[in-house]
Amino acid sequence: MAARLNPAARATAGMAMPSRTRAGVIIALALVRVAVAAASGLTDDEAYYRLWAIAPAVSYYDHPPMVAWMIAAGRWLLGDTPLGIRLVGPLLSLIGPLVLWRTTAILFDRETAERSVWLALAMPLLAVGGVVVTPDTACVLFWGLAAWALAELYVSNNGNWWLAVGLFCGLGLLSKYTNLFAGVGVALWIVLLAENRRWLRSGKLWAGGALALLIALPVVIWNAEHQWASFAKQFGRVVVRQPATFRYLLELLGAYLGLASPVIAILAAAGLWRVVYLFVHAVHDRVQPNWVAPIYPMLAVCAGLALSAVPRRSDAVRLLRAAVGVGLVLCVLIYAQAVRPLFSPGMGDPTSQMRGWREFAAEVERARLANGARWIATASYATTGQLAFALKGGPEVVQLNERLRYAHLAPPDRALIGSPALYVDLERRNALPMLRKRFASVTALGALSRSYRGQTLARYALYLLADPVGPVLGGDEGTEPAHP
Repeated sequence: MAARLNPAARATAGMAMPSRTRAGVIIALALVRVAVAAASGLTDDEAYYRLWAIAPAVSYYDHPPMVAWMIAAGRWLLGDTPLGIRLVGPLLSLIGPLVLWRTTAILFDRETAERSVWLALAMPLLAVGGVVVTPDTACVLFWGLAAWALAELYVSNNGNWWLAVGLFCGLGLLSKYTNLFAGVGVALWIVLLAENRRWLRSGKLWAGGALALLIALPVVIWNAEHQWASFAKQFGRVVVRQPATFRYLLELLGAYLGLASPVIAILAAAGLWRVVYLFVHAVHDRVQPNWVAPIYPMLAVCAGLALSAVPRRSDAVRLLRAAVGVGLVLCVLIYAQAVRPLFSPGMGDPTSQMRGWREFAAEVERARLANGARWIATASYATTGQLAFALKGGPEVVQLNERLRYAHLAPPDRALIGSPALYVDLERRNALPMLRKRFASVTALGALSRSYRGQTLARYALYLLADPVGPVLGGDEGTEPAHP
């Protein structure tokens, strides 16, 4: 942590807003994100989280409830559309840069704050997070707000800020379990620095901690009612199950360089000396790039500090322009690829999951009607969510397995489940053994392709299911994990 600011600097730092140019860029980027959110299809995870928002609950199997609550608010305001589902993302992208600026300005100086905001605006991961709504959307915001409140506490010595720290840490825990690391970081900040241990005698510190736990209580209640399933799923990632390998570490580094933007990533590395947990984890198992999303704004600050250490100001300016320029170009390319692909949207393109669902769903509906099926069965959350959105108002779409994902929804009507169904899911899933255990009649109907501009993105097997044998719903056969 930097040395404390002098009283004069402490009184004035952060009182002014970022420059008009940067404020204008923040607003312009938010408007661009609104346009991209409205013009592009949903990702698999967004379609799945939409099913959560249909019946908001205190928590869910995969994640805490904040993402569902945000989607529910957006749908209430703008309807069940891609923009309605994603509305909160562009709105929150207006707040994040201001929080980052204020935090950096009071801890360091205004010049570092300005540079850090520019660098954060040019980070592709944060640009994607300003459009696509996931648990990371709120996770990043509340992590940043907790850091801001801690910075205010640090420079002011006003214990009332502990209540704000507790508030934002609690809201962060309602967003994603990753935010537990924020609480751990606060605890270490207190225990490891002698000057901070005095706060252990402050009732306001303990009140802030109690507030955080109280806000996060819905997640604990849900888990207690469901055999601690969500905790077991997420905290199970900490357990090392595979021998050490550098494959996933190299994967993480590659994703980091791309999603932070190469120049920013290298500059940030000069100011950040380690992120221990993820690098240890990455030599045993895959680390998803979004897992480190909350620290990307802080990486921008590290990069800003690295620029401050450049001896010649002219060199620092050139580096800043290069970093921001490369990052913004990558952001534009990502947005363009999402709306109207510049490159062939093949199966390896992450944006391919956003395409072709309306036409594919129409073909599925024709097959359902032609074969006398009353409902659609699936074996994955992605196909379930995408078809449910594309066919909203039409037949019910029900995932046969992993029913805990849908504990918040009313169970499907028994009479409906007992009637013929059209099974639709990826060919590679090979759910035939599961289907034969549950239905006496399983008739292959061939396959359908989900395509875009004549190019096949994925192929789906179709079966006509009839005459249930035993329980139709339940079990985990043929599953794959949701986005972490």
